[in-house]
Amino acid sequence: MMLPLFKKPRTLARLAKGILKSKLARRPLMPKDLWDLHGIAVAGTDASIYRDKIKELWGVEPLDVYGCTEGLIIAMQTWEHGAMSFLPNLNFFEFIPEDEVEKSRKSPDYHPKTVLMNEVQEGQNYEIVITNFHGGPFVRYRLGDMVTITSPIGDLEGSDVPRMQFYSRCDGIIDLAGFARLTERTIGAAINATGIACVEWAARKEAKDTPVLHIYIEPRGNTDRNAYEIGAAIHRQLSLLDQPYADMESFLGLRPIEVTILPRGAFDRFTETKKSQQADLAHLKPPHLNPSDAIVADLLGQPATAEEPVTTQR
Repeated sequence: MMLPLFKKPRTLARLAKGILKSKLARRPLMPKDLWDLHGIAVAGTDASIYRDKIKELWGVEPLDVYGCTEGLIIAMQTWEHGAMSFLPNLNFFEFIPEDEVEKSRKSPDYHPKTVLMNEVQEGQNYEIVITNFHGGPFVRYRLGDMVTITSPIGDLEGSDVPRMQFYSRCDGIIDLAGFARLTERTIGAAINATGIACVEWAARKEAKDTPVLHIYIEPRGNTDRNAYEIGAAIHRQLSLLDQPYADMESFLGLRPIEVTILPRGAFDRFTETKKSQQADLAHLKPPHLNPSDAIVADLLGQPATAEEPVTTQR
């Protein structure tokens, strides 16, 4: 197998140098021993799962790229490895505020209002709408992705675009690592199958070291199970109901679930608060999937005498 390499002395020298590096480091040969890269770009909403492994193998911190088939590259990181900056030369961007997204979800005939790139607000969530440049076919096309604006225009020297990070899908689906696409029905069935009686629940994906399915649940009555045990029970049922979810553990070694036990009466207090604010009927209860930070804060908020919420330790 080595004979062809003798006809390519430069390749042979590179291989010998790489083997020497790996031997001195007392580890197997890695790509970084053979190539000296300036940068690596990775795409996918959950590329963070592979970030440390890529850096270990190739020796450079990967740059995140956010894109899609309809719009090609939407945003990417700069060399400082901060939040992603929009690339405004391939598409014209509009942004639907989160409350407008919710209105259009409740009423399909509703036409949500949009804001432009210079009108987005730091810390707010928006659904992206694109219109292709350069003869592309998509005009005011809703991607179905919600992003968080992390900084407005001008925070980076010489920058005239805001920066963002992916937040969630808008279509009632939680996408975990590109493996599992969990629906409200699947998560609800898994919770019911555990036999744990609950008043209500809400779930969303949260980006931590790895993507996490975070379930906020209010048990009905007294339960002797703690948050970790409830999370383990839901994890087992999800693995039975959804094969891609089970594959995350067998392929990636991930148990991507976290449970927070809400204090008693959390959902009733949320409803009463909304009634006092004269909210419409569609907003009296939190959504089961992808509740906003504000909704989660409302569910976790309690009088000083109430029980503290308990979260699993992962």
